[in-house]
Amino acid sequence: MDYTAAIRQGAGVGRHTRSLVSALLEITKDKPEIEFSLFYASGDLSGSQQAFILGQRKQPPANARYAALPFSERDLTRLWQRLKIPLPLEAVAWLGNPFSYPAPLAGLDLLHFPDFTLPPHFKKPDIVTIHDLSFLIVPENSEAGLRRYLAEAVPRTVKKADKIIVVSESIKQELIERLGTPPEKIEVIYNGVGPQFQPFGEAQREEMEAVRDRHKLPEKFALFVSTIEPRKNLVRLVEAWDKVRQTPAGKQRKLVLAGRRGWLYEPIFRRISELKLTEDILWLDFVPDADLPALYNLADIFVFPSLYEGFGIPPLEALACGTPVVTANNSALKEIFEGAAFMCDAGDTNSIAQAIIQTLEDLDGPQKLIQEYRTEGLARAHRFSWENAARQTLEIYQKLR
Repeated sequence: MDYTAAIRQGAGVGRHTRSLVSALLEITKDKPEIEFSLFYASGDLSGSQQAFILGQRKQPPANARYAALPFSERDLTRLWQRLKIPLPLEAVAWLGNPFSYPAPLAGLDLLHFPDFTLPPHFKKPDIVTIHDLSFLIVPENSEAGLRRYLAEAVPRTVKKADKIIVVSESIKQELIERLGTPPEKIEVIYNGVGPQFQPFGEAQREEMEAVRDRHKLPEKFALFVSTIEPRKNLVRLVEAWDKVRQTPAGKQRKLVLAGRRGWLYEPIFRRISELKLTEDILWLDFVPDADLPALYNLADIFVFPSLYEGFGIPPLEALACGTPVVTANNSALKEIFEGAAFMCDAGDTNSIAQAIIQTLEDLDGPQKLIQEYRTEGLARAHRFSWENAARQTLEIYQKLR
């Protein structure tokens, strides 16, 4: 499996890959006939990324081995996808350790690429995971260079791959309709939520307060977690919060945005400044995975009015923690969350504001809707686990080999 995203991406595909690999290694730890080779682009890693992979390699599970590719991710993308130089993956891995025997990626039964594209390689069969088609569905929210790259590379990959894994029925239908992909070639395996995401009680109070202190969080707040980029619809969320803060329920709360700056994020921060909301909206930057369960539990509500999603891991994690969720009634969000979360129209600022106000007023008042949604939300979250995703993925591996 290509482990590059697990090292280089904090959210999104990175979260998916780390969680899936961890679950795969766990469910196969007593099966010595199954071994995973995790290869990754090792060039140009940051200090924290180097620390992460060194920690992984220091005491690897018995059923895992690691192979460093001696190039940066950008160079490999340029080599394989833009210049289309047919240097096989196995040869690149050998260049990273030419004196090893057997070769770093020798003896593989199949290859799995969890980040949209396939490089040239000797070994078949191969599997690719497609997480969304945002570059086709909402192209105006993608950076131009990335959009052009994906619009060329993904259709080519989908056509070549032996099996395609998607993370929702919504994405499956988009592949069939937009790219003409044969339905029998696609397998739907939903993302999961880890067991660490659960409602906290008094026993975890100290842990929660430590996270509050570490990130300088207010006593009451609404929370957003994801990359700061246009598809997440944060300009409208900021404008909606300007309306929310004028209500009694909103006046006593802040909005907390947790996530790294992605691309085309400047209008988001500019709008915060224009509306004089710098004291009302706090930005935390990236929050480590270990802090997220406490962060979700500290929040009064979780807001996620995205314009388009292939799944939606953060709102699912919030549901698993018992936190009320406000999300959009579009794409896979409707598929996953309808009936368990307060829904809004992502294209309508008033709709977003009213959904948030309704949630906060119920939270501060009778809590009738909150309790109904919390019960359904916890039940809904329990339907999705990384163990289930790993078992379904392993079944595909065993069928293909």
